[in-house]
This record gives sequence, C-alpha cells and structure tokens, in this order.
Amino acid sequence: MLDFTEADVVAWFSPIRPPTRQNNWPPVIRAIERGRSVEPLLHELGTVLSELAIQAPAILPKALLGDPVQHDLQTVIAQLGAARLLRLVDWFSGTLPGAPQLLAQLSQGRTANAQAINSSLRALTARDTLTRMFGPDRVAWLQSCAEAATNPQENS
Repeated sequence: MLDFTEADVVAWFSPIRPPTRQNNWPPVIRAIERGRSVEPLLHELGTVLSELAIQAPAILPKALLGDPVQHDLQTVIAQLGAARLLRLVDWFSGTLPGAPQLLAQLSQGRTANAQAINSSLRALTARDTLTRMFGPDRVAWLQSCAEAATNPQENS
C-alpha cells in the first residue's frame, strides 16, 4: 500500500538519503504538506491509488493521464517534497504497468506543474549521481588506479 503519511514517507526516504545539515532542495517535506487539512488528504490519496492499482492496474495509468485527472495529479505532485515525490515514483514503477510513460507525461511539458516535477526529479538525481561518483570508496579506487598507472614498476 502507498502510505503517504509523513512518518512513513520519511522512514522510507531516510535510507535513500540520510538527513544532512544542508538546506537540500527539494526539501524532504515541504511546508504545504504539513498543513492540518493536507496530511489526511495525502493519506487518502495513497489509499485510493493503492485500491485502484489492485482493482484495475492496467487501466489506472491511462485514467491518471486523462483530463482533468492529469492536471490535478500534476498540481499535487508538483508541491510534494522529495520524500513523497520519490515514494510516489517508486510506487508507480513497482506497481503500475506503463509507469515510465505515466511519469514522463507528468514531468514533461510546458506547464508550470510539469516543469516543477521535472526540476525536482533532476535535482534529486543529479545530487545522487554526484554523491555516488565522488563517494570515498570510488575516490580511493580511482587513486589506487592512478597510482598503479603512474608507477608501473612498483606493481610488478
């Protein structure tokens, strides 16, 4: 089930991106998601999507891309912080056939909502790519290779 409560999405998100002291963008949870009336609505959204995925998994992606549902879904997703955004992307990918097309449709286009989703996803993937590229284990491995290449006689 897609549990969209703040506690669940933060618990899901923490192993993916441990908390840091930096001001990361997009934030893990945005201020708008913490509203008293918003949290129950997000939980209900997760419940409804889960139920529909069980009842009609092949139909759900097409239904989410129809008017006016696509616009409404984009409006909600564009306002999500990193935890709920990536949780939703992961859930779509693991649950729905046609998820790549759905995600592409929601994050591409000239609307402000599509551009906000695209921008958030790009920021998250760029940061993760750089973190992996310059991780201590990779830098140590690269240093080892460089030393071996510049000093071949020491390795004979």
